[in-house]
Amino acid sequence: MRRILRLTLLPLAVVTVVLALAGCGGSDSSADPQEVLDNALGGGTNVDSGVLDVTLDVDSTGGQEGSIKASVKGPFQSGGTDALPQLDLDVAAAIDSGSSGGNLDINGGLTLTEDGAWIGLDDQEYQLDDATFQAVKTSYEKSAAATQANGDQGSLSQFGIDPESWVSDLTNEGTEDLDGTEVVHVSGSADVPKIVADLNDVAQQTGQAQQLDPSALSGLQDTVSDATIDVYAATDDDSLRKFELHLTLADPRGGDGEVTVDLSIGISDPNGDQSITAPTDAQPLSDLLSQIPGGPAALGLGSSTGTSAGSAPPPKVSGAANKYYDCVAKAETSQAVDDCAALLGG
Repeated sequence: MRRILRLTLLPLAVVTVVLALAGCGGSDSSADPQEVLDNALGGGTNVDSGVLDVTLDVDSTGGQEGSIKASVKGPFQSGGTDALPQLDLDVAAAIDSGSSGGNLDINGGLTLTEDGAWIGLDDQEYQLDDATFQAVKTSYEKSAAATQANGDQGSLSQFGIDPESWVSDLTNEGTEDLDGTEVVHVSGSADVPKIVADLNDVAQQTGQAQQLDPSALSGLQDTVSDATIDVYAATDDDSLRKFELHLTLADPRGGDGEVTVDLSIGISDPNGDQSITAPTDAQPLSDLLSQIPGGPAALGLGSSTGTSAGSAPPPKVSGAANKYYDCVAKAETSQAVDDCAALLGG
């Protein structure tokens, strides 16, 4: 159950991070690069809508050659204070295991509106049942309300993340044209120990610490040979337009190759009106899960025989699922939400 919800909400988490990162200030290309960075990644006015473009490229050479390429792209629109955002994201991932084989390609998406959520896979849309959607919506709204009450609206500090501190040795690279927008390009060295420390804090805050090996995190920073960060901010207000992270690591398995990691987060059409509508011809999510051994049971759903969301009866919800949804609705923290999964047998 927890894996399903996390995979479903991964693009939503990306949007949440972007909304928290995007700020505004005011300077030009001659400004102090630290000022540009602080404004772009600090607690300025949020970008409430736009078109997201996130890419991740991981390449490994040597005896363990292979690659991972993933992307999350599409429009997002804030639903207002404490409300679940609306979005329509395309998600793609390709894993190339090199000579060892085992390649994998995934093409899907996630759509959220005020009234529902849909998961796309291979050109087919699947709709979450209303109980699951309400659980997700309630959990998000409670978390957002708690964040605002703590004075952390539009900030990643609630997770122990301070992206401004990730960059040192700053340089103002001057102005550039980025998709028709004049931007200031600020570059610097990535503070890997600080990034690793923040990742550990995130794991603690989200209840995932038990899945991280502290020695692996320590080993990560010891193997990094090159780490850079580039930030592109609009010249008229310093709002974030692109964030890039590059890492080069020695082969963590001790081989003679290396691993390169490139992460890019881009935002275009900031605060523009985004049209996000529900997909048509969707099937119940239980139809997709029925293709996975134990899938519907893991989600707490009964069987559903319909072929479309419009004609199929709503899926039955088990007693354990009802207890889970009630637990999520009352949860006050991310850890509490995670603990609720025990009601489904984990």
